Amino acid sequence: MEHIVRTATNGDIEGLKSFLGRTEVELQDLENWMDFCLVAEDTNSGELMGTIGIQPFADAGLLRALVLKNGSAEDILYMLQQAIRLAKEQKLGMLYCVVNNKNARNLFYLLGFKEINVEDLPVDVRQSSTVKTAEVVNNSKIMYYSINNVDN
Repeated sequence: MEHIVRTATNGDIEGLKSFLGRTEVELQDLENWMDFCLVAEDTNSGELMGTIGIQPFADAGLLRALVLKNGSAEDILYMLQQAIRLAKEQKLGMLYCVVNNKNARNLFYLLGFKEINVEDLPVDVRQSSTVKTAEVVNNSKIMYYSINNVDN
């Protein structure tokens, strides 16, 4: 699959909602953080093939909605790397994520993420619906990545 990854625009909102509507992923207030959302499109057809978003909180972000249509492990890794670069471009200092399975956790470890206790999260991130939900889901782990680790 040949595709490009780019920052989403307001023109992508309806397509993203439709794309995500076919999954179990729900994103509230997507319109408010389009500058923190990436889309992957098929270079030939322009079809939306994937997305990943970062919900911004002051100088931190929470990874949200990594959804790929027919994505390989390499595609997942690439999207995560692009989200880390976007976080750096947006001048975020820290990137957090909620992971609820061992394979995904191992992938985040490979990228340099580390586990963090909920109590150690910034208050605004800790009070997000994503983190509150993770607190009641078995095996959920919160992980973080210092954006200072990213080369220019």
